[in-house]
Amino acid sequence: MVAISSGVNASNIKKAAAAESTASTVMLTASGKPKEKRRNNEKRKEKSRDAARCRRSRETEIFSELAQILPLRKEDVNQLDKASIMRIAIAFLKVREMLQLFPKIQDLLGDIKLDNDIEDNSNSSTQMSVVSTTENTDGKFDLLKCVEATQFIKQTLDGFLMILSNDGDITYVSDNITDYLGLAKIDILGQQIWEYSHQCDHAELKEALNIKRNRLPDKIKDENMIEEGISTEHRDLFVRFKCTLTSRGRSINIKSASYKVIHITGHLVVNMKDDRVLVAIGRPIPHPSNIEIPLGTTTFLTKHSLDMKFTYVDEKMQNLFGYKAEDLLEQSLFACHHGGDSNRLMATFKTVLSKGQGETCRYRFLGKYGGYCWIVTQATIVYDKLKPQSVVCVNYVISNLENNNEIYSLAQYEASKRKV
Repeated sequence: MVAISSGVNASNIKKAAAAESTASTVMLTASGKPKEKRRNNEKRKEKSRDAARCRRSRETEIFSELAQILPLRKEDVNQLDKASIMRIAIAFLKVREMLQLFPKIQDLLGDIKLDNDIEDNSNSSTQMSVVSTTENTDGKFDLLKCVEATQFIKQTLDGFLMILSNDGDITYVSDNITDYLGLAKIDILGQQIWEYSHQCDHAELKEALNIKRNRLPDKIKDENMIEEGISTEHRDLFVRFKCTLTSRGRSINIKSASYKVIHITGHLVVNMKDDRVLVAIGRPIPHPSNIEIPLGTTTFLTKHSLDMKFTYVDEKMQNLFGYKAEDLLEQSLFACHHGGDSNRLMATFKTVLSKGQGETCRYRFLGKYGGYCWIVTQATIVYDKLKPQSVVCVNYVISNLENNNEIYSLAQYEASKRKV
């Protein structure tokens, strides 16, 4: 028995010694983990970091290449982040797709740039080729192909060009939008119109982009437009846009922007596949305080109460229509126009009262003794301590007195009798 127990003790001593020697060969960290395993983890992490660094570097390189081919000025490109580069690239792809609706425009313009913002890196030889393209085949000068054509067109617009997709995306906008709203083209290109327009005007914008109300696809088939494959429908509306320009011309942050009424006029273009875009011009309505004085001989001012009764009458109206100031004071504007224009005028002045500004279409303002003149009126509400006080109208006479021997109202009839 003594021999057996001594043999067991000897084997236990050997195992303990082997375990001790093994423990001495494996180095442990402060947390008790083997150092070899820690090295492996660090190597894996380093490989992962290298792969992510390489991926980011490749991604930056791709976005840099994409930014360089965008038709923007170099200083504008340098301001763009990756999300903006993608947004603008998609917007220009939509522009190319949109141009498929207008094949004749592409044939007419050829290789002319869409916008003069495109970086001009051409040398003298390319400039000579551009000059040569300004001539037709018969050697005559073609204004549309000259280098300054885009600038000339913008100056004649008296506003900015805007193209909206059927979903309300701003597919294209001319760079002179900055002059009217203070918004940079690269900031709003590819964005949705809803982000920059007043919430109460969204329904009106959606209605303008709607094709079902007038059954335009059927209209294309009815009209002789099979060759073109498109139809157009006129659009005319007033929309309040965010404006970052103050009355003194300073620029403020978009979060502090106010709203400015913009007169949107243009056409909804629809093809046989129901693809549609709204091509429109946006024009601000000038505030009466910003209008240069003296006015022309065919432009006159009137002031009205909120129910559109005359409170001030320009003395020019006597030469234009035969009215003295006392003839119109406390009279309603709606008693002085042709009855056939009532619905359109009522709609315009409802817009004025709800949005602050508006512009009429051409309507007939009655002369005192008979006949009428065609005029256009820009109306603006004047506020006093944030409360509407009056309506100031700038009226532009665009015709002479017509049909002055015809009577269109009871007031004209009575005035003509007194004149006799």
